[in-house]
Amino acid sequence: MRPLSLTVEGFGPYAKTQTLDFTTLGDRRLFLIHGPTGSGKTTVIDAICFALYGDTTGKEREGKGMRSDFVGPETETRVTLDFALGEKTYRVMRQPAYERPRLRGEGTTTTQPKAELWDRTGVSDDKEEGKNLATSFSQVTRAVESILGFRSEQFRQVIVLPQGRFRDLLLASSANREAILEQLFDTSFYSRIEDELKARKRALSQQADELRT
Repeated sequence: MRPLSLTVEGFGPYAKTQTLDFTTLGDRRLFLIHGPTGSGKTTVIDAICFALYGDTTGKEREGKGMRSDFVGPETETRVTLDFALGEKTYRVMRQPAYERPRLRGEGTTTTQPKAELWDRTGVSDDKEEGKNLATSFSQVTRAVESILGFRSEQFRQVIVLPQGRFRDLLLASSANREAILEQLFDTSFYSRIEDELKARKRALSQQADELRT
């Protein structure tokens, strides 16, 4: 998965709309997000994870807790991510559920969560969304898992490395680490060979038993 563009609005410390253009990296597939403490580095990774899966990198904060404290009630909280996978490109947008002051009168109102996923392969106009693939929080999450081949916790362990989280992969159980590495290096081919050899062994053992009988 290669990020192309990330736009955050009213998310974490980013009160105003901010867009990060990852295409300026060119063909570089590995990059480092660095800066002073409190400059919003983790929030960038949180925003990518939230857009894809609806949660943040460490799961210490839910999406609804990521609404900026510096925005007024008229400002929505939204994350939009454009990303590429092979020759295909996609756009995913999410808005968390959050409480905000009412625009009129007293009290607060709850904004419901929203999410949409589009296939933008071949779309050149940035304002054109493309083919809609999913239109709810859970549907978008399932579609992203199917497209990327990773669940949220696996994505955080091998695709993004939040500060202090690198050890998660090292400390993962053998079964979980095996599942991650199978996805990462696409070892299903070798698993099919193993299954075929086991099936042939069972058939030969059965034939040998019949001959001995």
